[in-house]
Amino acid sequence: MKVYYDTNKGLLRENNEDNFIVEETEKYSLYAVADGMGGHKAGEVASSIAIDSIREFFKEKCDQESFQAPSFIIKSVQLANDKIREEASKKEECSGMGTTITMAVIDLDLNIAYIGNVGDSRAYILKNNEITQITDDHTYVNELLKDCKITKGEAIHHPKRNVITRAVGSEEYVHADIFEIEIFENDVILLCTDGLTTHLSDEKILDTIMEYGSSDSVQKLIKLANDNGGTDNITIIIVDNITRGEIYDR
Repeated sequence: MKVYYDTNKGLLRENNEDNFIVEETEKYSLYAVADGMGGHKAGEVASSIAIDSIREFFKEKCDQESFQAPSFIIKSVQLANDKIREEASKKEECSGMGTTITMAVIDLDLNIAYIGNVGDSRAYILKNNEITQITDDHTYVNELLKDCKITKGEAIHHPKRNVITRAVGSEEYVHADIFEIEIFENDVILLCTDGLTTHLSDEKILDTIMEYGSSDSVQKLIKLANDNGGTDNITIIIVDNITRGEIYDR
C-alpha cells in the first residue's frame, strides 16, 4: 500500500481548520480527513479533537479479535461527537463548533474498504479510468439536488452551497453513513475536504491523477485548487496499490 497526503490552508483562510489521520497496522489501515467549523479557531479545535479521539480509539481497538470496522466507525464518530460537545460546553469561544469527518478503514485480509462520513468531505474510488464519489454530501444544496429542485450547474454557484446539514458535534447524537466496497490492486481511494472539490470537478481530479500518478497528484491538486481561488483549506489523502507497503507523506 502506498499513501500520499498533505494539507494546505489555501489562500484566504488565516489558519488551517482541516486535520487528518494516516494510520496502518498489520491487518487494518485507517485514513481520515476532517474539516472543522465554528468561531475563531474553534473549527481547528473541533477537527483536532475528532481526529485525535478517532486515532486513539483505533489504536485501542484494532488489534482485538472482536474488531469490526462498521461498528468502529459508528462508535468512534459518536465518541468524537461527545468530546467535541464536552469541550464546547466548557469554553464560550468553542460554542457551536463542529467538524466533518470522512474515513476509510481498509481490511487488508478481505480487500474491503469501509467508508464512513458525516458532512461534505468526500471519499472517491478511481477504478478502470473512472472516478466515483462514494460518500453523500450532507449539505442543503445536495438535498435540493436530490429533490430535483436545482441543477448541478446551479448547485456550483448556489449561495448556500456551504451549508452543512450534518456535522460531528452539532447534535447530541450523530449518524455516520457507512459504505462497504470491494477493492482491487489497481484501485485508488481518494479522501478530501471540500477545499479541493469546491474548485475542481470530479473529471479534473481524475484527469490530474491519471496524468501525474498518485505520487505527484497531491501537490498538483493542491496547486490547482489554489490557482482556482484557494478559498478554503485543502486536505488530500490518496491510497494507491492497495496491498501492504510504505507510507509517503507530501
